[in-house]
This record gives sequence, C-alpha cells and structure tokens, in this order.
Amino acid sequence: SGLAQQEQVFISPLGSTVRLDLNTSTDEAYVLESQAELMEGEEWEPLMQFRGNTSKPVQFVDPICGSSSQRYFRLRKLLSQGPREVSNFRLLDLEGEAHELYYNWPAKGIILVLGGTDFDGIAASNELLLPLQEQYGEDALLIWHIVLADAANRDVLQARYPNQSASMPILLDVHQGVTRGLGSHEAPEAILVDPRQWSMVYRGPLEIRTSLGEGEHVISPLSDAVHAFMQGKEPVVSHLKPFGAANGMEDIQTPSYANEIAPLLIQNCVPCHSEGNIAPWSMDSHAVIEEFSGLIKSAVLAGEMPPWHAEPQYRAFSNDKALSVEEVNQLVAWIDAGTPRGDGPDPLPEASQVLVEDWPMGPPDHIVSIPLQRIPAQGSVDYRYFVVESPFPRNVWLKAVDVRPGDRSVVHHCLVFKGNVLELLLLRGGLGGFFAGYVPGMEQVPFPDGTGKRLRKSDILLFQMHYTTNGKAASDRTQLGFYLADEKPARELVTGSAFDVDFTIPPNERGVYVRATTTMPVASTLFEFSPHMHYRGAKSRYTLVYPDRTQEVVLHVPAYFFDWQALYRLAEPIDVPAGTRVICEGWFDNTIQNRFNPNPDDTVTFGEQSWEEMFIGYINYAEQ
Repeated sequence: SGLAQQEQVFISPLGSTVRLDLNTSTDEAYVLESQAELMEGEEWEPLMQFRGNTSKPVQFVDPICGSSSQRYFRLRKLLSQGPREVSNFRLLDLEGEAHELYYNWPAKGIILVLGGTDFDGIAASNELLLPLQEQYGEDALLIWHIVLADAANRDVLQARYPNQSASMPILLDVHQGVTRGLGSHEAPEAILVDPRQWSMVYRGPLEIRTSLGEGEHVISPLSDAVHAFMQGKEPVVSHLKPFGAANGMEDIQTPSYANEIAPLLIQNCVPCHSEGNIAPWSMDSHAVIEEFSGLIKSAVLAGEMPPWHAEPQYRAFSNDKALSVEEVNQLVAWIDAGTPRGDGPDPLPEASQVLVEDWPMGPPDHIVSIPLQRIPAQGSVDYRYFVVESPFPRNVWLKAVDVRPGDRSVVHHCLVFKGNVLELLLLRGGLGGFFAGYVPGMEQVPFPDGTGKRLRKSDILLFQMHYTTNGKAASDRTQLGFYLADEKPARELVTGSAFDVDFTIPPNERGVYVRATTTMPVASTLFEFSPHMHYRGAKSRYTLVYPDRTQEVVLHVPAYFFDWQALYRLAEPIDVPAGTRVICEGWFDNTIQNRFNPNPDDTVTFGEQSWEEMFIGYINYAEQ
C-alpha cells in the first residue's frame, strides 16, 4: 500500500517471483524499501531509488522474492535529495600507473566498477561495458575496474588481463579505502560519476537476471542510466541494490576518536598541521577535524597526504611517511560515520601546541646566515645567490648539516654548494649535486651511519635561494647549521646526480619522456634518492643496470609533486659494483588537466624558474 493517497504499490506474480508497479503522483524522487518481516523498529532496506512518472507506473521485478517465504514493501517519497559527492582518489593500475579521479574532469562520464575480490567478474563486466565505451568513445566515457587487491595479486591479474587499456584500467584498492569510502559492500556494483560536479548519477548492478522458473527477466539499469545521462537526461533509476555477493571488504567498527583517530592524526599530521608550522591550518580540536573531514578524506585517498609518494612495491625506505592500510581504513570509516566525537578528552588541543624547534637535531656546533632578505607580496622572484666563507679555521668532517629557513612560507627551496670557484662552476647551479638543501617536506636528519661530509677551510659556501610570494610582504634570513663529527667517518658521503638540460616539452602534451644516466666509476653504496622536476613533473623512476646487464627498479614515484620533494632514504643501502648505471626517468604533463601547470600552451625547456622545467635525479652515495 502507498504512504500517500495517490502513491500506490501493486504486486502481481511473475513466474516464480513478483512484479511491483509503482504509481506516483509526481515526477520527484522516491525510494522503494523492503523488510523480510514486518516488525516495529526494524530498519527498512532500500531497494530502488527512482524518479516518479505520473503517466505510467515504474516497474520493479524482485530478484530474490522467489526464494523468500514472505516479503514486505513500502514506497516512500523523498522530501529532499541532493547529489552525493564522490571524493577524489588516486589508485595504481597493474602497470604501476597512477589514475586520479579528479584529473579526468574533461570526460563526460566515468563508470567505477567495484569488483571486490571477484577478479573473474572483470571479464563478464567487460562484455557489458565495452559496447557502451565503443558507442560514446573512450575519451567521453571512462571505465575503471576497482578491485580489493594488493601488489601480491598484481602478477595474477596481469596474467589474466594482459591487455588493459588506459580508458578501462584495473585499479588496485590496496587499503580498501576507496571501496569503503564509496559505501560499497556487494560486488559487482557500478557507480556512474558526473565529472561536472563529481556526483553519483547512478549506483547499482550492471544488470539483473531474475529466474522466472521458465525463462528469465533481464534488465540493464547501468546501460539505461548511461544512455540517459549521455543524452543530457536524468536517469529514471538512480540507485538500485546490487543483489550481489559480499565484496570481501574487511568489516571494522567505527574507531574511537579519542583513542584511535586523534593519536593517528597526532603521529602523522599534527607535526605540520600546527600553529607556526608549514601547513595552512592547525589540527587543534575535534571541531576543526570535523570541519575539514571531507578534505582530509579526499587528500588521503588521493595519496596527497601525508606527503609520501614512493610506490611500496620496490625498495623500502626508512623515512616512509605513508599511512598503513589499517590507518587509512580507520580514518575513512570514522569520517564516513560522521566524525563522531565519542567519549574521553580531546587530545588535540594540547598535542597541537607543538614546539617549533629551531634545530630538530639539537643546537649546531656553528651557524652561518645569509643577509636579511625582503620578499615582495606578489610577483616572481629571481633566484638569489649569496657567498659565505667557511666558519672553520681548519678542515672538518660533519655528521650532519641543517638548512633552517627564516620564513618557511616564502622559502620554496634552498641549496647550498661548497668548493672553490672551479668546483662551484662544475656543479652548474645544482645540476651536479649539492652540499646541503631544504625543500618543503624534507626532513633534516644526520647523514647515514659511517658517513660524513668534508668541509675544507678554504671552501666557499654558495647559497641558492628560491623564494615564492604568498600575498604578504615577508622577510627571511635562512641559516645553515653545522654538526661536527667526533672523528673522521669511514666514508665520505657524496651528493651526485644524473640530469638532462636538452629537452623540449610541447604544449598540451602529456607523458613527455626525459631520461638521464650516470655511471658509478667505483664500487659504491647508495643511500638516498631525490628526483627533482617542476610543476609539470608527473612521475619519476630510478633503475639500476648492473654490469651483468640485470636491472632493478629501486624507486618509482607514480605521482610527483613539486611542492613535496622528498629525499627517499633506503631502509637497506644498496652496494653496487663499479660500472653500475643509474637510469633516472621522468614524465611531464603539460596539459590543462595538470592543475599545477602554469600554462599548458607554453613550449617548455630547461630553466631555473618554476614555470620552466628541470630534470635532475639526485643520489647520495659513498665510495667503498
């Protein structure tokens, strides 16, 4: 029976199941719900959300009624219905390529097929999906398969699906955060996304086949929704229960804010998101986290925060800042539950009072400074160079150096070079390496055990300062702190590089490839890697080619961010024989879809400013 005078549900037998004719008095949104037993206080399960039709009934054939002894239905008009937003996310495909949802805003529609752990179902889904993409074009209609799988499943999936296309990739939801964040529990389930407002147009099964005893009833609600949407119309059915199997996602209870979420934030986020530190806002209370919860979820699922961008499939790094699978699941589950405050005191107000330490490694043995610099509120600032003499009257060995910006809000990076005039010229402004450096997100830590850097009493220190304006006039006096070693280290740490300056990036092109190599002349130990590009840099990879011609990928950064240039310190340093080649590869994105791109219509070549480009692969090593 209907809940209003003109809303009616008529039930009639159809083979071994039933058909419902849903009569509505308006063309507004309705939801059909069911219960197995009519019990007070029992929740009604949504079956179908649809747009009413005053001229004819909307029909629903129940796929499971034939297997139930009884089933109750009700039709309810939705008083308000806003589009459900889809958070941004970034996942890797079987080849390690990154796919970010919001990057694909030029597409007309994007279908997310949530397959859970049913890898075999991908082939069956493609039989239904390929005709849709062929009809509307692979640029207009993207189709992403999202599976609950980790790197261990990658080889299995690659063997089973060797020919995935860029417009229909298989993406690995390793931390389950994307599937969980989309609220999916059954597989397969499809979500049609409107990139114009990043909202769900349709979610539900690709098709439903209902046995009627003799024959079957088949509907294709996803295809119906796609055809309507691509023609500029609103689909009749916007949400349909998948009627699938459990997708294999791990069930977790809503975490406690005070005992689990706040400690997670304190450990991974508050060191930057606190007063006086480099993040633009402070995580100082539950109320702030609640306000920014959507942004936090999107940044975590997109792999932007915490700022760590190395793919974990290859080498491990001791300074890895990435959240664990469990931490991502906890955070997403808590946000999707509505950020409940729960019991217990709020740990954030006290924890966010982080003391901004001038020198995290303790007071240096000596400090030198550049002259006070005035930074304008707006405009571009050319690189500034300053010469400082060594503060030591003798040759010294250092166990660490620390570059301390005077105003982190305007210091984009600082590189310090050392040597005589000829040696400084050979470094070519940082192309050949550097003595000390600072970029946002790079931790200032001691040199690797057993190594140090030598500073001669005759060395010149040359500071290269790159300032960026932020709308406010500022001043800066960057300092360099020296930490003396107690004794001469076993080996000298060297910062070398592979670089290329002879490249051209055409306008409106993506995937522009640049490659540079360097050869280790003697047996060496590799400790750290740091790729450097500017705003058009998209991804980077380091590969070692040994003298016996075997190869090993040691670092893959599938999504490079200019504003977070990490120094990737190997958990286990790599000993390489003489003649080992280090191949550094980079890919640039000079399209309008790159939201950091200064101007996609420019032809870009090598240059120091951020609207130009660089390609350098830094390597910290010591000869054996």
